[in-house]
Amino acid sequence: MILYRKLVIQTIIYSIGFVFPRIVNYVFLKFFTVCFKREEFSLYTDMYALSFIVIGFLSFGLENTYFRFLYKKNYNKEIVFSTGVIIQLLISSFFLVISINLIKYLSFIAGYHHHSEYFFMFFFIIFFDTICVLPMAWLRANDKPIQYSTISIVNILMQSFLIVYLFFYSDNIFYGRISSFTDKIGYIFFSNMISSLLNLFLVLPILLKKVTIKKFNKTLAIKMLNYGIPIMIGTIAFSINENLDKILIKRWVSDEINGAYSACYKIASFMSLYLRIFRLGIEPFFFKKSKDSDAIYFYEEIIYMFILFGLIFYVLICGNINMFMEFLIDKKYHVAIPIIPIIMMGNLFLGIYTNLSIFYKIIDKPIIGTYISLIGVLITFLFNAIFIFISTDNSFMIPAWGTFTSYGFMLIVLYLWGKKQFLQFCNKKIKNIIMHFLFALFIVFIIKKEMKLSFLLQFLYLIIIFFLEKKRFSNLIK
Repeated sequence: MILYRKLVIQTIIYSIGFVFPRIVNYVFLKFFTVCFKREEFSLYTDMYALSFIVIGFLSFGLENTYFRFLYKKNYNKEIVFSTGVIIQLLISSFFLVISINLIKYLSFIAGYHHHSEYFFMFFFIIFFDTICVLPMAWLRANDKPIQYSTISIVNILMQSFLIVYLFFYSDNIFYGRISSFTDKIGYIFFSNMISSLLNLFLVLPILLKKVTIKKFNKTLAIKMLNYGIPIMIGTIAFSINENLDKILIKRWVSDEINGAYSACYKIASFMSLYLRIFRLGIEPFFFKKSKDSDAIYFYEEIIYMFILFGLIFYVLICGNINMFMEFLIDKKYHVAIPIIPIIMMGNLFLGIYTNLSIFYKIIDKPIIGTYISLIGVLITFLFNAIFIFISTDNSFMIPAWGTFTSYGFMLIVLYLWGKKQFLQFCNKKIKNIIMHFLFALFIVFIIKKEMKLSFLLQFLYLIIIFFLEKKRFSNLIK
């Protein structure tokens, strides 16, 4: 249990570096929804939705690829890192040069011909962020959670300072220069660009110390790309699943509806926040343990606990949704509240899928994930096609159910494919997992009907779960 405890401690430290920036973002969410009209907030979220799809392509799956090749016995760790970074640098540089030269055409196609400066800033945000991916992964792989968290916190503090400065201190030369080429929405993007540049400077010592041309291995590069491309396709599929709805609602319904939908979607993203925290500490461990004789035991327990805590998280958020909405989002955005439980459960399905997907990565068959992800994208396209056909102010529920169905179907397909290969533990514990899901959904359903009993029902739920799983909970503190 010593290794288990170390893993929990590291995950907590990573969580601080990951959660603090997100808490700051949620504080700004309230500020943005108060300051901006719904149609203005739609522009803000749409730019990030478009950029996430591009980042999915530029990533080339190199983060997962790095972890996989890092723990293969026949590869030198420094050569793996240098080769991965140089590949990423070449891809990102090529993207930056091409996109800057095509900026007028791209901004026009996306409907931003009056704001091409948005695209200029985002091209640099994407460039800086993709270069930082592997150095940040290096910190995780080398058990440096404090440095990782420090960089993340410094980054968000810089971005926050610039946003506050630009919004509230308008009587200075610096503000005048920024306001001369963009608007208040652009202030957010400019702040993000500077903080991303700062992030690059903070990881620069790692790049200068660990990366050299001499350590670039052409043969390894080809193998890494072959391994990473299927993961890249899966990442793009994930980005489409997450962002296609917001992109289409803006263009097929209205910016007003998209603004409300996007704001409520961010509340639902609490679940993806939980997923990301879990992955930060666990993913390198999964790869590191893949050759050990007791690997399956740890995989089984960790994934089971992920599901258990995910459902607890789901009940607590859904049980207090009104409080969260009042605290985090202005009332004019509350029209899209019904999507939150649906998107949250969809994200939990995605989290379980992501943790189970580690198995096909370990056996060097990421193409399995590509096929499953493409199935998920097809479902997303189907629901969004129905949405386009109906296209009314209330039809935004269709894309939300599309996200739920897509991730749920992906999880079922992976389970059916893998249960005879390496997911034997699912066969042993599937009844308990289903029971936990049904119980959590039942509690949320009752809370929705009887909000006055919300606190009592949540307390009762936690007590019952504790007694059902007290042995596992006790293992966490041993």
